Amino acid sequence: MILYQNAIGPTPDILKPAEADLLRQTSGAEVIWCGRGATALCWAYEAARRLRTVGAPAEIIMPAICCSVPANAALSVGIQPRFADCDPETGMVTVESVAACYTPSTCAVVFVHLFGQTADLEPLADWCHGKGVVLIEDAAQAQGAVLPDGQPVGSVGACCVYSFNESKILECGGGALLVQDAPLWEAVRETAQTGLLRAELSPAEAAIHEYSYRNTLNGLVGLCRQHPESIRAISEGFLHFRGLYDGLYRCSLQDPGALAQAWGQLPGILQRRKEKAEIYAERLDGGPWRLLNGWRQSGVCFRYSLLVDFPQRLVAFSDSIRRTGFHVSNLYWPVNQLVKPDDDCPRADALARAVVNLWVDDSVDAAWTGRCADALWESTDLLS
Repeated sequence: MILYQNAIGPTPDILKPAEADLLRQTSGAEVIWCGRGATALCWAYEAARRLRTVGAPAEIIMPAICCSVPANAALSVGIQPRFADCDPETGMVTVESVAACYTPSTCAVVFVHLFGQTADLEPLADWCHGKGVVLIEDAAQAQGAVLPDGQPVGSVGACCVYSFNESKILECGGGALLVQDAPLWEAVRETAQTGLLRAELSPAEAAIHEYSYRNTLNGLVGLCRQHPESIRAISEGFLHFRGLYDGLYRCSLQDPGALAQAWGQLPGILQRRKEKAEIYAERLDGGPWRLLNGWRQSGVCFRYSLLVDFPQRLVAFSDSIRRTGFHVSNLYWPVNQLVKPDDDCPRADALARAVVNLWVDDSVDAAWTGRCADALWESTDLLS
């Protein structure tokens, strides 16, 4: 199926091979193609709320460490995010951290396969089933990955969200909601009649909003990093204007042909990413950091990630690398601090102050990757 404004229709012929491939890989029941992964999240959230009668407002448990989209999508449809702390070894949530956030108003849990890493989801799926809540997998950073037991990402949750927009693994535009659970699918179809999309932003308007939001988020993360005593005030400011960006979370697929063409390129894209990740793993071994090499098991490297042993000097370290001309990101700040500071997540805070993400996509080649690894060592020497 494909999402149009306030309705769903049959999958266009050009997308049917990609749809059949995704359903075959995951043993899924249905797919809805849409304009963004965020749109798929909105639909999954609305369907989960319909499926489970809970107190108002409904709540969804999600990781403290991820991009801000899952939380913003929830707020845009009137659902309260709750934030689970992370496993310090991976940055991903655990059954225990999710259970600590549960209330009778919980209607869903989002598991984000962070940086291409995956985890054994069966215990979390069993817990969700026992509580009667929907497990939503988020594969925006792990398209094509496998779980530790060899099952494909997207095959365990009641549904799975994919994103194909800029900076994702496929960058052709669009998103998808894969549904495994028949009752959830019926709730998704009912959601089609709610006017969820309303008026879409034009491509030009969306581009302006995206640029504005990135700059705003960068600034707020900087404030949080430097002024932890002011987190509550920063959060209040963010929540005050956050709704101005809601149009970014509701859009239909603009170019099915581009997605259909890109779909078959995924194996080659994943292989090139892994080759560059191997360069980092070899060149950075033994440094004052811990390498997150879960991509070797999952088969997908979204960003090559490491946790430095000197978090108090992370900003200076990253700036030194950037001055040599190499990309580096430290932006995975705990989203709870912007959205719900009362959800205390100390392990997420510690991880965010240590994480470094390095590029492995097709904007860089193997030679660039090697030089970037050298820049990390050189920047470490400057700090000593």
